[in-house]
Amino acid sequence: MKFLQGSAVGLGALLLALGFILSSVVPEHAIYVWSVTGFGFVLFIAGLWLNRDRVLALLKGKKVRAAGASAGYALTVLAVIVLVNFLAARHHRRFDMTEGKEFSLSEQTIKILESLPRTVTVTAFYADAEPTRQKLEDLLGEYQYHTRKLQVHYIDPFTHPGDAKRYGITEANTIVVESGKNEDRVKTADEESLTNALIKVTKDRERVVYFTTGHGERDLAVSEKTGLSLLKGELEKQHYTVKPLVMSQGVPEDASVVVIAGPQKAFLEAEVKMVDDYLRRGGHLLYLQDPEDAPGLGPVLANYGLAVRADVVVDKVSRLFGGDYLLPLVPADGYDEFHPITKTFRYQTIFPLASSVEVKTSLPEGVTATKLAQTSPMSWAQPDSGELKTGHITLKEGSGTKGPVTIAAAVTKKIDQAPKPAAEAAKNKEDEAKPAAETRLVVFGDSDFMTNGFFNASGDGDLALNSIAWLSEQEELVSIRPKSSQPRIVVLSRQQVLYYFFTIVAIAPIAITVAGVAIWWRRKKL
Repeated sequence: MKFLQGSAVGLGALLLALGFILSSVVPEHAIYVWSVTGFGFVLFIAGLWLNRDRVLALLKGKKVRAAGASAGYALTVLAVIVLVNFLAARHHRRFDMTEGKEFSLSEQTIKILESLPRTVTVTAFYADAEPTRQKLEDLLGEYQYHTRKLQVHYIDPFTHPGDAKRYGITEANTIVVESGKNEDRVKTADEESLTNALIKVTKDRERVVYFTTGHGERDLAVSEKTGLSLLKGELEKQHYTVKPLVMSQGVPEDASVVVIAGPQKAFLEAEVKMVDDYLRRGGHLLYLQDPEDAPGLGPVLANYGLAVRADVVVDKVSRLFGGDYLLPLVPADGYDEFHPITKTFRYQTIFPLASSVEVKTSLPEGVTATKLAQTSPMSWAQPDSGELKTGHITLKEGSGTKGPVTIAAAVTKKIDQAPKPAAEAAKNKEDEAKPAAETRLVVFGDSDFMTNGFFNASGDGDLALNSIAWLSEQEELVSIRPKSSQPRIVVLSRQQVLYYFFTIVAIAPIAITVAGVAIWWRRKKL
């Protein structure tokens, strides 16, 4: 009994520790682990019972009470830390302090992730020792932070050749994106490529954008400044199908959007009727008209309360940025805050040689119009008396329309549809749940802003893509798109090089050395 009284507590604690270690080392031998742990627990309790008088006396001491108070404080602090971490894990915010938001996803990527219609699987075939794999993991981690519908797997093609063969992987650093029956492969591990792949595999319906030809419109195939090759390339990256359209053949049934980009010649009467009929049956049109041009589509626009005036917009603000008076700017606060195209758009845009767009005060029945973009109060739109042809225009401040001048407008109109028979309606409950068809029309008083020469200038390209996304009923694509990261190069002048050399390379080390010697010499004399 004396042996148990003196050794039971220590021996029991030792067996409890041994049982804990065995549970980690040999979990498959559970019966032995539980036997050791149980025996140790019994010994520990028995030792406490046999020494109950000493334990009670010890618990009544001042040191124990002080230790108990300290333990209570420690437990309180620990509880607060656990609670803070618990709340932070569920209601946390992250802030990207870099200038270019290098560690944040773009607005468009976030909107696409939050609206994924189904699960997407990303399989990255990257070797474990691949230097760029960590960067990819960080990027995909950001993607998963915004959605639970993204599953990510990493496979080393060198250690798992069977999986690589099953996917037909012929080279490393290939990313396979799958959703449903759709699949896309990415070779460049950046946000732009991955987001475009997500768009492709989650879109089951093909969106076709037609650009009219035959009237001097902007050319999709031209890669010079006046062409639309950059716009075409960006649309195809977002998996639109882009095709030219000869209006004499009519508007195809598969047209999601029709674009009339800066026609220089008038449309034939039959072509005007085709455009009008297309809009009346719920078509979606992007119309861009430059000054001096009269394509003959005025009556079509008038049906929706719009008109492109025969004037030219003059903007004094342009001179502050080194531009011409005929290069009007739409400031960051010049966009409508409620329309989907410009709701979150706060980037300056440039419209070289633009006309104003008039939104009638009294709109036709069922038509809703929005002034999308307006220039600054220091601008105005003055009538063109033919001076533009000479390349020079006399400024007549106060004439015409005073600023802010509307330079783009959007219109919607619900399409009346005949009621379906009861039997057919019962069969098409899903179709009834869809929103009613509507005409959508976006009009700009300029077509230069989306050409190659201005597409990457400030927000011009994004505004053009936003307009097409809204017209094609893909609101999740109406946003600022991811940009490929660009290298930052610092160019120093000769004076700057000399300054940094003497301050960092020469003066700083010398000053530290002198200070160290002075301190050593002073201490030596003490």
